[in-house]
Amino acid sequence: MVDIHKRLAQRAKYRTPSPIRELYRFMQIEGMISLGGGYPNPKTFVFDRMNLEFKGGKRISLERSELEAASQYGPSDAHPMLRKELVAWHYWKDKVKLNDSQLVVLNGSQEGLFIMAYLFLEKEDSVVVSEPTYPGAISAFKAFTNNFISVSIDEKGMVTEELEEVLHKIRRDSGRLPKFIYEIPNGHNPAGVSLYEERRRHLLEIAREFDLLVLEDDPYQLISLEDKPRLKTIQSLDEEGRVVRLDSFSKIFAPGLRLGYVSGSEEIIRQFVIFKQSSNLHTSIFIQEILYRYLRSHGYQTFAEHIHQNCKLYRRNREAMVEAAKKYLPPEVKYNVPREGMFIWFELPPKFQAKKMIEKYSQELKVLLVPGEAFSTRDGCKNCMRASFSLVTPSQIEEGIKRFGEMIRLERDSASPQI
Repeated sequence: MVDIHKRLAQRAKYRTPSPIRELYRFMQIEGMISLGGGYPNPKTFVFDRMNLEFKGGKRISLERSELEAASQYGPSDAHPMLRKELVAWHYWKDKVKLNDSQLVVLNGSQEGLFIMAYLFLEKEDSVVVSEPTYPGAISAFKAFTNNFISVSIDEKGMVTEELEEVLHKIRRDSGRLPKFIYEIPNGHNPAGVSLYEERRRHLLEIAREFDLLVLEDDPYQLISLEDKPRLKTIQSLDEEGRVVRLDSFSKIFAPGLRLGYVSGSEEIIRQFVIFKQSSNLHTSIFIQEILYRYLRSHGYQTFAEHIHQNCKLYRRNREAMVEAAKKYLPPEVKYNVPREGMFIWFELPPKFQAKKMIEKYSQELKVLLVPGEAFSTRDGCKNCMRASFSLVTPSQIEEGIKRFGEMIRLERDSASPQI
């Protein structure tokens, strides 16, 4: 197994568990009289009953002891009953067996990005990312380091052959190897591509050869836009405990609830627990109870069918954007057709400046895309734009892409002959 202690940043290496939080497990013993933790008396809570109705008609009711438990402090790793459900859910979808010490419920997977950076990154360390990559990850990592090894991405995902060459060069030059590889394997945000299986295996070979961790951030895994079998997760291919995986319910349940979870080796997950003990104690037990009751009342297959039905909406919108791009964008604009996720990444000819175009024309044309430099760690992607098809109707998509095409035309005409 991978030695974790030597990899930890100094700020995390000598942290100790909260002595009070560690007593929580004793409070669950039947007949225990606790004079320990400063828990508020449930009689003081404001809630009396809560009724929820889900789409499809199923209802749940929280009252008395259930509602009191959901309103009280809870363990730092997970709501005990939800943890059992998530362990089973994880195996159901990924065929990866976790034990109770290999999972922590998070305030969205974004919290996991920050904790991973906190635990492992010193100022002088670096992280491998794709170019482009998710700006939320860039922001989390930049809290601790400004050093990135940016690797190209193509229609097959991160170009792992390029990564291998870069790492060999660092080793030959006696340089400092990165702490971990950050990868979004499905429905990449913003590139809209998925990492091919041979590259997933190659990525793990590289991690093994250079003794690196892999952070697999996979919020779009189940947002499938094609009727094809899902690719194996990087974690499911890992035999050495190198992969720390982030799963999210934001795209498949409700983003406002801020629910996700991290899974990995017991040693790494223990560090996540210690961080939670000193930061926010635990993710809301109330919100965890809602997810637990939903999974228990509906079952995994019904939940998966609900997600599949939602994917039909996203697939329809993707097709609308692809057709509009063919119709209204000049042929020199490049893009890939995503098989998962919510985004299409448009690459304009090199001399176009996406940010300036948005500032110059967006208000007039009433169309908004995200300029590519927001997704770059090396001041690149300036000629690129990310378009999301998740929240708009097909007619809005067609009109939006038509206006985007007009933006390109106006910029090309105003800048000739430079563009």
